[in-house]
Amino acid sequence: MKLLVTIDVEEEGLFSGNYSREESSASNVFELDLLDSVFLELNVRPTLLVSYQVANKDKALKKMFGLKDRWKAEIGAHLHHWNTPPIVFDPVPQPTPSELMSTDLLESKASSLFESLSDGQSRPTSFRMGRFNLGPKMFQVLERMGVKVDSSISPLRKSYGGPDHLMAPSDPYFPNPLDPREKGKSSVLEAPVSILPIFRGVDRRLDLLSKTRYFPERATEWLAMNVASIAIQPAWVNLNVAKAGVRLHKARGGKCLTIFFHSSELAPGMNPLNTTKEAVRTFIKNLRTFIQWLQARYDAQSYTLSELYPVYEQLRVTSKENQQD
Repeated sequence: MKLLVTIDVEEEGLFSGNYSREESSASNVFELDLLDSVFLELNVRPTLLVSYQVANKDKALKKMFGLKDRWKAEIGAHLHHWNTPPIVFDPVPQPTPSELMSTDLLESKASSLFESLSDGQSRPTSFRMGRFNLGPKMFQVLERMGVKVDSSISPLRKSYGGPDHLMAPSDPYFPNPLDPREKGKSSVLEAPVSILPIFRGVDRRLDLLSKTRYFPERATEWLAMNVASIAIQPAWVNLNVAKAGVRLHKARGGKCLTIFFHSSELAPGMNPLNTTKEAVRTFIKNLRTFIQWLQARYDAQSYTLSELYPVYEQLRVTSKENQQD
């Protein structure tokens, strides 16, 4: 089993539902040291997906490169398109769905972010879209910018200004650039966050429901999140649920797990999940216990996002050669 641990390293205030276009504090990133006991002792190499509001602060960015060296981590890009320049004001509710923005504007925003994360020698090759709000426009921008691995697909999720990924696969795949929820022939590898349908076909039925005018969209969102799926995410669910999800994923032939959480979940009071220091300690303990279980039960091997690319590229090449034979 391949294990990807990804962290959205970002500014504060997002859990309030307020998507401000203005400068925001990112003091929570200095709490990431708490993860030493997980990453160093268990030999886990995480991917730090960093937003512009973190990257444009000298001390915070220096912290990121320090963690990269200490953890043998990867620094990737995390685009919050509502507050990454150039800022364009529009009349729609925030956060603006990326498909309502022009491709030129999305590419300009991505360029601002990538340049802020450049160390003068290289640019990020891994990416996650804020709010998982990835559509065809943004995906084609990623192809042009040389991204190797994206992790913006959130299966069994659909919301305004967020994902519309009800029917997306749960294991890594090369997408169709015109619809990144489908398998295709893109040069970019997609590593979706690990969320599984509770039984086969439920994603298709939810998608059909979402397209009828007789069933409220919010009801579809609620069913997908709370009834029809299992999230293999220690930040969201208890360990027994996460372990059950792993067993189901393995039984269906799954070969990779993508775990994610937010940097602010390590800062008490800056998120709704971990409001106290004790809650943060419990989360870290659960994360450590879960990874230890994966390593013991499934010989889980740690990869950063970009390290995963050559593995799946080789599988694709081998598959093509076999088809030709």
